Amino acid sequence: MVRVLKPVELIVVASEKGRVTVKYPYQEPLVTSDFRGAIKIDASKCIGCGACVKACPPNALELMESPDRLVIRYFVGRCIFCWRCVDVCPVKAIVGTREFELATDKVEDLFNYTVHRRAECRECGSGFATRRMVEYVTEKSAVSEYYANECPECRRARVLKAAARRRGGV
Repeated sequence: MVRVLKPVELIVVASEKGRVTVKYPYQEPLVTSDFRGAIKIDASKCIGCGACVKACPPNALELMESPDRLVIRYFVGRCIFCWRCVDVCPVKAIVGTREFELATDKVEDLFNYTVHRRAECRECGSGFATRRMVEYVTEKSAVSEYYANECPECRRARVLKAAARRRGGV
């Protein structure tokens, strides 16, 4: 059976227990170390690989491409703070924060852009990957220096041409 307290009894219990709420926003909110808030993308570390975009369940991260640049757009209004992007980033350019006070009256404030210039193919001149991604791949694999500055189509054509030469073709 549930006992209903009378108003006087409630005042007595409340005075014994003391204040149980925080005077927010005048006091710091009680946020645990496990709390997940918005993410931050460090543009100086980001290589523009797009792994974060593929891992994002609510599509808060979007890859926007043009012939000369690649842009990663983060829309905090769609983010569910799962931090999958933090886990998959190969260069640790994305970090999770405990920031949750994200209210604004302008929707533009909810967007964050990371802009990368495209690398140009040394054969055909088309833009294919970001310059930082080419540098990253070259740094990680010395073998890649020979073909890292070519777009996939030119690489494919070169491999097919080399295979034809080995077989005795032109």
